[in-house]
Amino acid sequence: MKKILLFLVFGMLVAGCVQQQAPPAASQSPTFAASVAELPSPAPPEIVANTPMPSASATPTVEAKKPDFAVNWSKDEGTRVADGSVPFAFKMKDGRIRLYYCGPGGILSAISQDSLTFNKEEGVRFNSNQGSTCDPSVVSLPDGRFRMYYKIAFGQGGPGSAVHKIYSAVSSDGLTFQDEGLRIDSEKTGDNGWASVPEAVLLEDGGVRIYYVSGDFEARGGTMSAVSADGLAFDKEAGARTEALVDPAVLHLSDGAFLLLGVSLPAPLGHEQELPQGIYALFSKDGLNFGEPEPVLQENGVYDPSIIQLDENTFRVYYGKDGGSPGNPNIVTKSITGKKQ
Repeated sequence: MKKILLFLVFGMLVAGCVQQQAPPAASQSPTFAASVAELPSPAPPEIVANTPMPSASATPTVEAKKPDFAVNWSKDEGTRVADGSVPFAFKMKDGRIRLYYCGPGGILSAISQDSLTFNKEEGVRFNSNQGSTCDPSVVSLPDGRFRMYYKIAFGQGGPGSAVHKIYSAVSSDGLTFQDEGLRIDSEKTGDNGWASVPEAVLLEDGGVRIYYVSGDFEARGGTMSAVSADGLAFDKEAGARTEALVDPAVLHLSDGAFLLLGVSLPAPLGHEQELPQGIYALFSKDGLNFGEPEPVLQENGVYDPSIIQLDENTFRVYYGKDGGSPGNPNIVTKSITGKKQ
């Protein structure tokens, strides 16, 4: 990405966003109740460890997961980060949450003891001189290092105007990252120049799967995936993970299911709005076949969620929010908390 000015325009920060089309037809998902009432900050919850995802076949064959619980979502009071958005929440070994996000100068970070009050960390975590750098996603490596996947936007605008590709960088401390190079070249992978908003997840076999917004016509303006044995050389997997919904965030649940969040953006001019704008949840048994979307937060101007599980019954989702007026955007990071019912 070009060096980020003060958030440019909402569309550049959510530049993985593509045309809305019909949502995927799949198996039943749980019922979600989304509340618009803001809640006071709760006491610090127990932080659970990251759980790696099992690997799966490149060709989707498993029926979508049908979860046996519902989640009630309520917005958290206040703002998590005031100088940026496009967040990624990383759970550290000591229980703290590090929030990587896009802000002035590139990818920044803030740290929290309770997952609600964040203190900005000094400096820039990473920025590329090739183009606009954003959409961080971080995984832990077996040797104790950290790998960040991110996108670079070459040019401005959406698919057909700009080209988005996915890169990686590595760090020994989670703060200073060194570039490793290109991971997904969207001009050579059938993504038609658009591989954006990466979400990297660890597989049980030691590999990595990246979910990303694709310009591949098969995705119908949605999400596809690529898998790697070493986290560096990726092979695109067959089929779409979600159609129309963008900005994927994925969580592996204790029962073996996968929870994917996706965003419904405004439909292009002349197209029907298939789903109200907002964040939606989909479930899967294998991480490849996802069920029908159910609302987490139906609200205009929200994008790029990141999800963590605080305890057995509690989820927290961080997301970007465009709360400004035309010509004077105020792009921040907020959160919403979900309780199993």
